[in-house]
Formats: sequence, C-alpha cells, structure tokens
Amino acid sequence: MRIAQTRTRDLPGADRTSVITNAILLARRISELQRRRQALIGQQEQLRAHLPDWAVEPLRLVGMSGDEIRSLVNDLSTAEAESGLEEIERQLDAVDQEIDEMESLLVATRSNSLEEIEAVARLTVTRFHEIMVTDPSDLFYDHGEARLVALVERVQEDLSDLIQRFRSDAG
Repeated sequence: MRIAQTRTRDLPGADRTSVITNAILLARRISELQRRRQALIGQQEQLRAHLPDWAVEPLRLVGMSGDEIRSLVNDLSTAEAESGLEEIERQLDAVDQEIDEMESLLVATRSNSLEEIEAVARLTVTRFHEIMVTDPSDLFYDHGEARLVALVERVQEDLSDLIQRFRSDAG
C-alpha cells in the first residue's frame, strides 16, 4: 500500500502531520474539506449581507474623484475587517490550498482496490456537479458537459453496484 504524507491545517494557525494511506482516505479528507469550504462560503454570504449598502454597491463609485474612491475603498476594507470577512477569506484560501494539495496527492496515489477506485469516482462526480451546469434551464447549460457528468455518474454507479454484488456474493 502506498503511503503519502501531507500536512493538514484543520484550525487556523495549527499545523499537524498526518499519514494518508490510500485513495479512500484522501477522497474522504477532500470531501471533508469541501464541506468546510461550503460552510465558510455560507458564513461569508451572511457577513456580506450585513455590510452597509455602500460596501456592496461598487457601481456607485462612477463619477467620483480619485480621493473619494480611495477613501471608500479604505472604508470598505475596514468594514470587511470589522465584519470578519477578511478572516473568512483567509480561511477559504487555506482550505482551497489544502484541497489542491490533497487532490494532487490523490492523482499521484494509485488505487489498490475497487473500493478505492469507487471513492475516487464518487469524488470526481461530486466535483463535476460543483463546476458543471446540468440543469437545461440554466443559462450556462452545455449539453456536452451535462452528458460528460452523466457518463461519469454512470461509471461511479456501475462500480458501486459491482462492489455491492461482490460483497453479497462473498457474504
């Protein structure tokens, strides 16, 4: 079994070393990080909803002098810092970096079982759903991309079914 070593950052400012021994564990860790990322994005949206109107309407800057724009940008930075948005951004950057590191490890880690292959396929399907539009009523819908997502989903489902059959035959 191939062993990959990586640093993980679960808490801001806290580093710990962990050993990830296979694709299943890497896929689980990436999924955990993606859930953490979604939670941070939710917090970010809530904080932005409470910013003053001038902070979320940059188009109102049209026609202002350079000094007025600089003053508002400074005020916006202060408002974001006071609301906690800068900290959320920092945490999002750290989570994104860790996801990138984990995905790079996953790409380099060979799967040694059908379960590991299925875990990678499941993670791939999840990522495709995050980045590709599959709703035909969406303005950015692309039939080719939606078909690709459907094909990858089918592979993952077929693999899961095969694993279940092997387990029931063995049991």
